[in-house]
Amino acid sequence: MTGYGRVAPRAVALFIDLILIGFVTSIISGLLGTDSHGVVASVISWLYFASQESSGWMATPGKRMMGLAVQGVDGRQLSFSRASIRWVGRWATGLVFGLGYALAAFTTKRQTLHDLLAGTVVIQR
Repeated sequence: MTGYGRVAPRAVALFIDLILIGFVTSIISGLLGTDSHGVVASVISWLYFASQESSGWMATPGKRMMGLAVQGVDGRQLSFSRASIRWVGRWATGLVFGLGYALAAFTTKRQTLHDLLAGTVVIQR
């Protein structure tokens, strides 16, 4: 670890991940003949983030590209359930114009609202 993840690399990582999720969602929705918004997109997003952040990589592809990883505040790898809590917390983070993301600029460990709710930090490798 070389420090806590800065806001700009985290934003770029999220952008990359959202593009990948959109691509996968479009393909699966097309195969199922459903609209890509709603349940299909939510399930894909949850599985994408929770499985990748609880894996040995401790990061999504976007985070890996940006040299970031997610771990518990105790420094340990996340369980799938803890990574799922972090994903659910993203909904709260995005409320009220995304102010939950702004917390990263004011907390010593650069934690967003969903990091605080799940007891996680994003680190720079």
